[in-house]
Amino acid sequence: MVAAGVFLVARVYPLMSIGAEPGGTTAALTVVTWVGAATAVFAALIAIAQNDIKRILAYSTVSQLGYMMAGLGLGGVAVGLFHLITHAFFKALLFLGAGSVIHGCHEEQDIRRMGGLRADMPLTFATYAIAMLALCGFPIFFSGFWSKDAILEAAQHWSVAKGPFYLLVFGALLTAFYMMRQVSYVFLGYWRGRKVAHESPAVMTLPMTVLAFFAMALGLIGTPAWPWFHAFLDNRAAVFDLHAFAQPAWLMLLATSSLVVFLGLGLGWRLYGNKSPRPEEPDALEKSTPWLWAPLHDRLYVDEFYGVTVVAFFTWWARVADWLDRRVWGGIVAAVAWLFGLWAQLNRSLDVNWVDGGFDKTCEELSSGGGLLASVQSGRVQSYLRILAAAVVALAIILFWSSRP
Repeated sequence: MVAAGVFLVARVYPLMSIGAEPGGTTAALTVVTWVGAATAVFAALIAIAQNDIKRILAYSTVSQLGYMMAGLGLGGVAVGLFHLITHAFFKALLFLGAGSVIHGCHEEQDIRRMGGLRADMPLTFATYAIAMLALCGFPIFFSGFWSKDAILEAAQHWSVAKGPFYLLVFGALLTAFYMMRQVSYVFLGYWRGRKVAHESPAVMTLPMTVLAFFAMALGLIGTPAWPWFHAFLDNRAAVFDLHAFAQPAWLMLLATSSLVVFLGLGLGWRLYGNKSPRPEEPDALEKSTPWLWAPLHDRLYVDEFYGVTVVAFFTWWARVADWLDRRVWGGIVAAVAWLFGLWAQLNRSLDVNWVDGGFDKTCEELSSGGGLLASVQSGRVQSYLRILAAAVVALAIILFWSSRP
């Protein structure tokens, strides 16, 4: 679900790349590239100053999604999806490792109340360290190095601008820094929690071991010497060529990427490595640069900005909709209901006073006429003969009278 947007962009990539010249780009892909690169740095900055172990990984995921989007815009489907696949394994391992830490620390999630867990949770520490190094892009032995460097290589050769390359390199530096900070707080130093920590059961650590293997080995399908994944998506055979490692451009990128990772890890170690500050003690970065720590700790005021823009707009719109419902639409419905009520009363009056009255009067006349005829129908034959005789006499008189000259 989290990476659905990346997969969607990959699926519609043929549409977004229509009109692009070989080695060129389009307006849509340019937007994807810049948004991805900016997101990678933006979320990594926020992750630096968080204290919840899962929140750090959540913002790290957003940052890596930015890398994937930038990879799609810069290098195409193969570059973006390769990082999507490798990231799926080592980030799943990081979240499972965080769950193992939380379980072993009796549901504690604040990294300031942890420490020294490498001794109490050795298997969790070993697998978590592998995932952390893969996320940082530690050279050669971890899958994240190969997928991240493919993105950096595409950014380095992007013909439009060099800005995304510098942003992504800076994001890699921040990634190494905040992950070293997290590992130092959680696994190094001494224990600062309330209860003694313990290792998680095998039902949790065995899946982490499997993921750790793939977090290292999966990079083999995307190295310059054997780009199997790229060839698979292009529907061509992959060629194994060790000479690809000797290309000057790749060696320079390897040196740059490695320097950035080591620099980030070194800065993190310098500030946090093997130190155990008390939970209530300010963070090392907070002590040195409080002006920077405050906005980063408050997530660059994204929630506040969202509150005064999106939330405020929908709150206002809810009030407008409520007023429209009560005053306008409700008034219209009430007016229609009143009109139909009036029409119902008119119909009732017509029905009672005219239809029913006329029908009752007709029935009354029929009844009285029927009663009169019923009195004539006595059932006595003598009476009928008298009437018939009288009628014959009357008829004869009329005929006689009318026949006189």
